[in-house]
Amino acid sequence: MIKKKLRKLIGLIGLGFVVRSGTGGAAESAIAGKVYESRSYLPFPLQKGGERLDVLVKVGKADRAHGLYLILVEDRSWPMKKKENLRRVHKGWLGANDEVLPFPFRIRLQIDPLEKSNTRSVDRIFKERSPAFSQYMNQDKEIWRAQALFLDLLPEGIYRVRLENLAPLPQIDFTTLFAFEKDTRKF
Repeated sequence: MIKKKLRKLIGLIGLGFVVRSGTGGAAESAIAGKVYESRSYLPFPLQKGGERLDVLVKVGKADRAHGLYLILVEDRSWPMKKKENLRRVHKGWLGANDEVLPFPFRIRLQIDPLEKSNTRSVDRIFKERSPAFSQYMNQDKEIWRAQALFLDLLPEGIYRVRLENLAPLPQIDFTTLFAFEKDTRKF
């Protein structure tokens, strides 16, 4: 329990430093050249279209999958209507009789290994819902709702991960993040 809380605190502190460095093109210069390890969170705004993120991630030896996620950040102090709008984007619906909202995101994901001996590459366009998990963060003031972009075993090594937002989403008026982490959840 204490380990879990400490991990969340460390992640939030790291996120605070990254978010303070800016968004969009300014963030790219702040994150370029760094190799991120599991439990890394980076801002990835989606309002304009054409936004890009290019990072290096380190996959250690593990018997569990590594995940790349798009995180939709819900502030628990928002009015109910705004919370419901975010939840519709995340799940597509709220109740059983609700009309399903089309999935708005069109994100291209590319994963390429830096080592020549590793041939595992991924190039796909994320265009369907894949709700992965929701968790309380920031002393339970936010709910992070994750959409899985990639969740699979990767051979140990360093990978270049590139995300590109292919569709402008001016209606997304909440924070969105890119997350990289090893799956440690207990089911």
